[in-house]
Amino acid sequence: MTDKTLKWLYRITCFCLAFLIGFLVGALALKITSDKNSEKSPFSDLSVPEGSGDYNLYEDLYVFNELYKIINTSYMGEFDPDVAMQSALEQYVASLKDPYSVYMTNELADSFIDGNFGKKVGIGVRIYKLTETPGMYVYQVIKGSPAEKHGILTGDIITAVDGTAVTDENYNQMVDNVSGTEGTTVTLTVLRGENSLDIPVVRGSFVASSVEYKMLDSAEGVGYIRILSLASDTAVAFKNAVTVLEKQGAKKYIFDVRNNSGGYLSSIIEVLDMLLPEGPIVRYNDATGKETADHSDAATIVNAPMAVLMNGGTASAAELFSSALKDYKLAVLVGETTFGKGVMQTLFTLPNGDTLKLTTSTYSPPFSENYNGIGVIPDIEVSLPEDKQHYMLSEEEDTQLQAAISALEDEEKQD
Repeated sequence: MTDKTLKWLYRITCFCLAFLIGFLVGALALKITSDKNSEKSPFSDLSVPEGSGDYNLYEDLYVFNELYKIINTSYMGEFDPDVAMQSALEQYVASLKDPYSVYMTNELADSFIDGNFGKKVGIGVRIYKLTETPGMYVYQVIKGSPAEKHGILTGDIITAVDGTAVTDENYNQMVDNVSGTEGTTVTLTVLRGENSLDIPVVRGSFVASSVEYKMLDSAEGVGYIRILSLASDTAVAFKNAVTVLEKQGAKKYIFDVRNNSGGYLSSIIEVLDMLLPEGPIVRYNDATGKETADHSDAATIVNAPMAVLMNGGTASAAELFSSALKDYKLAVLVGETTFGKGVMQTLFTLPNGDTLKLTTSTYSPPFSENYNGIGVIPDIEVSLPEDKQHYMLSEEEDTQLQAAISALEDEEKQD
């Protein structure tokens, strides 16, 4: 082999080695870049939310992932990632600064849903905080509840729970202590007249009706229906109340939604459908600005003068009830301006089983403006005696009730 041939072979060999080394270096660089990009986007299988604009969700998720890794490997104290994640999710929703949007654990969501179905666990009393002397005033004992079975009476004042006296400072904690796990026992010290009694009550489940009714003793032909909450049974219970009162001779009706904080909007829509003529019941505006409405048919179950009692504790769908009847000029509103909540929440089930309760739209009366942040103004403004709640007053002492009775009498005279 000549020297010239050897020189060409040497050159070819060097060229191949250089090419191979360049190829390997390039491949390695590509792998490093790929690994780096992969590390920066561990959530690449997630879909990009619509309407996110220039916001890069992946970058924040990457930072969050790095934060978790640093804390998990370097923090010298105790670290529970489940608790940390729960707190992060709750604060994410809290950043909306919307009092009605809430992140709920599975347990809280179940309790919330059961409550709207009327299912509860506890002893079954409705109480009011006394101001003059510390204690829980029992203004109602729910039928069929553990409290009724164990002898708690309306008018009792709970002064101690399991031996601990109720004070202004610990009142909320004592209320929580009365509730508890089904099957456990709580001992209530109650003041009944001048006697102090210790009554053990075994906590249990019960169903609280959302509607109460009666014929008023102080007014002939006036049926009284109190809607305490808006649960799954409300429409059926309301129709039954009207049917019974009508058979008892009711010619006028007073609907009491004082301190009704709302509940299922669908329930009050069903009730209003029984009272309103054909036309809109409620108008919705969602996050996109789209407007829709629910309508009533022509069938009604009440053809008589009506009045609605309301106050600052009347909120949400209970306000819709009042304002819708006013829009159709079917009822006179008596009492005080309502709370002012005209926004609707939707429940979303999350992949971990928890629930997001999120404000998704406004809802407005049939014809008048949305009352969110404003409230519904009564036709006849009447306050109760100072420092008194309506459920602690007799019919004669309840100035709002008496004003409603007078308003119906005046309307009957005009007719």
